[in-house]
Parts: sequence; C-alpha cells; structure tokens
Amino acid sequence: MSTRRRPAAPRSSSSGMTENEKKILGFIRSKQGMGATKYEITAGTSIQQALVTKATTSLKKSKLIKEVSNKGGKHFLAVEFEPCKELQGGDWYVDGALDVSMIEDLKEICVNILERLKQKVVTLEVICSCFQKASRDEYKLSRDQTKVILDNLVLDNVIMEVKSNGSSEHSALRIGEVWYKLIGKKSGGGEARDGAFASIPCGACPHIGLCTPDGAISPTTCVYYQKWLDF
Repeated sequence: MSTRRRPAAPRSSSSGMTENEKKILGFIRSKQGMGATKYEITAGTSIQQALVTKATTSLKKSKLIKEVSNKGGKHFLAVEFEPCKELQGGDWYVDGALDVSMIEDLKEICVNILERLKQKVVTLEVICSCFQKASRDEYKLSRDQTKVILDNLVLDNVIMEVKSNGSSEHSALRIGEVWYKLIGKKSGGGEARDGAFASIPCGACPHIGLCTPDGAISPTTCVYYQKWLDF
C-alpha cells in the first residue's frame, strides 16, 4: 500500500536541533505514515523516555512532527506524511472515528443494487463490479470492502446468503458458490424471515457436494429444499 506524502513543509535549520532531536526525527521519518509511539522511539533510538518526551515536545513546537491519536495511543509523524490507513483504524475510519454515515450510505446502495437485480443471481463479484462503476471514488469498493458491507446487511437481516445447489436457477454458478438476495418486504415476501444462510437447508446439508440437478441427490427431489421454498 502506498503512503500518501504531502509536499514538505518549511523546516527550521537542523543546526538548531540537539543530537537527540536529530536522531528521533530521523527515526520518526523512517516510519512514514505509520509514525511511532514514544515507546517505539525509546526502543528504536535507545534514548531515555524523559529525553524522548523533551525532544518530541521541541520537534512539535518547530512544526517538524505532529501527533495523531488512535486506539493504540499517540503516534508521532513527520509533518510531510499523512497517517496511513492502519493508523486511522482501517477502511471505515476517518481521523480515528468510525464513519457510520458512509457505511449506512454503502449499505443502502447495496440494497438498491440487489433490488434492481432481484430477478438475477447476484454474487459478490456482481455487486463489487457495480460499486466499481460508481461516480464517486469513495464508493468504488474493493472485493473485501464489498464483502464487509454484505456481511453487515446479513447481520441486519436485510439480505441473506444463499449457496448454489446446481438447479437451473443457479446453473451459471458452481455448487456451493454464494449469492445474495433480499429478504423481507423488499423481496416481496412480507415480513423478514428469521436467520440468514443458516435457515437454508443446503447450507447445513452434508451431501451438498453430491447434489446435482439430475442426480440421485437433487434439489428437484429434496423435500427439505421444497419446504424452504414454500416458507
């Protein structure tokens, strides 16, 4: 992952720094967008913690380093670096805080995609490709990011995971491959049904790998599958 780097800010002359400050600044710069905690600076430079505190305070006043807080404590970064994604908390965090509004927007978009494609078998790849076509960069999700949003919707009992069982409806998918569909009112089925993938008989069936449309074990002859369809 590349680290965003801003144009270097004006710096004071290094001749005005102590040897400890020079050493600490060099160590902090070597960590780029991840920065370093006081403990890491102390361990990495072999400078006593009291002297590290004094040096970092001086470097902050000279606007050579900055402090960034996250769940793991305070990190010191050289001013020319932006905090990396890991330091900010991951994909769904902004300035160390969970971006709830963005997550809800993405969940709503995902539901709209499934509503628009409800007559089709919609896989993770299909939904991810829809996000990739978004006009706003922040909505262009990776495969892993799309999966996180889908998992949230499953937990919210808004959508359900379904495993392909080899029937004609799923003929384009491998047996056991996961696709998604809406549940509840938006799927046209009234109130939302309890559970998600756990409620589908195929998910718990020990013979799913042997199930084929024309085989001895088949979705067309499975009484459990038919009962689930009629639910």
